[in-house]
Amino acid sequence: MKFADVPGNRKSISKLIRSVEEGRIAHSQLFSGPEGSGSIILALAYASFLNCINKQKNEGNEDIPIDSCGECPSCRKIDKLEHPDLHFLFPVVKVEKKELSRDFFTEWREYIIKKNGIVSLNSWYNHIQVENKQGIISVKDISDIISRLNYKNYEAAVKVIIIWLAEKIQYAAAPKILKTLEEPADNTVFILVSENQNQILPTILSRVQITKTQRPNIQEAFSYLSDRHKDQEEQMLYDAIYYSEGNVSKALEYLSDKEDILYFGELFIRWMRTCFAMVATDIFDFSDEFQKLGREKQKYFFQFSAERFSKSFHIDSQIGNIHFYNQNDKVFFEKFSSYIQAEKFPILHEKLNEASFHIERNGNPKIIISDLSFDIGRILRKQQ
Repeated sequence: MKFADVPGNRKSISKLIRSVEEGRIAHSQLFSGPEGSGSIILALAYASFLNCINKQKNEGNEDIPIDSCGECPSCRKIDKLEHPDLHFLFPVVKVEKKELSRDFFTEWREYIIKKNGIVSLNSWYNHIQVENKQGIISVKDISDIISRLNYKNYEAAVKVIIIWLAEKIQYAAAPKILKTLEEPADNTVFILVSENQNQILPTILSRVQITKTQRPNIQEAFSYLSDRHKDQEEQMLYDAIYYSEGNVSKALEYLSDKEDILYFGELFIRWMRTCFAMVATDIFDFSDEFQKLGREKQKYFFQFSAERFSKSFHIDSQIGNIHFYNQNDKVFFEKFSSYIQAEKFPILHEKLNEASFHIERNGNPKIIISDLSFDIGRILRKQQ
């Protein structure tokens, strides 16, 4: 991976390049940004840059003035996830005798290469076929990676450990990694990747240098998708960007199998109509459907819904230009937006966050979605 392969995030890339050139490499770093912002690609590109032996200057490119070559032995091994000094921790679910990240490394390598580094927790769980379970980074996993740090670097100038979704580090495992993050071994860099920085323990946050990542804007997302899907019509690419709200991972899923994202769009509209009607039997029927999604998809649906509330609020408040690529969505949101005034918007977000919190902690999904549906119905019906 090269910095040029990262969708958007040019300011963050420039910051990382300057830190290397000025010899100010933080040994423990956090790349923090929402799903679909390309944080894993950025982490891999950074690992390549740290170890590339033939960096290439890009004259006239202020955003990426220098990049890894992509051709030297180190770059090639990192691209293939075969470098002996590149290590990973990521959420896993105990399956038979497999319980550590390295037990799933074959699947992880296949997954990263298949997805070109654009990953999501949902698709990772689908890949290892544990969709309805929730993975963690366990005490044993942390202990395992720390034990491997006792060995000298095989060939890299800098050993790199990438921890994907650091918020999934088990509470009991956090103390084991604190001293290592504070004083890692020589020529070693930890890169923690997070989609929800607020869920990371303050004791971990205090020991890392934070780099923010963002989802690419429409132009950046279009450029990224068009380079990789030259056979797709422009309208299809813009549809993917619209339905994914700039989430590149979801946009790529839309282009390969758009039925899933279209389903969530239809589900949200149906849910809002059910909430507004406040007919108990309909809400309970909806809760049955919701329960069958599996916990990661349930959490994604709440995230998806929050983005739809934001879009509606922007329409009602006339904030920016809202583009639609689907006539049915346009008709619905132009009417629905009148119910999402400034006073209601933060309350709705708070309710969604609370529901997602309880799903995360294995609450009963039928009760959670039923209670939330009645709450949203009352909020929507409330007169200004």
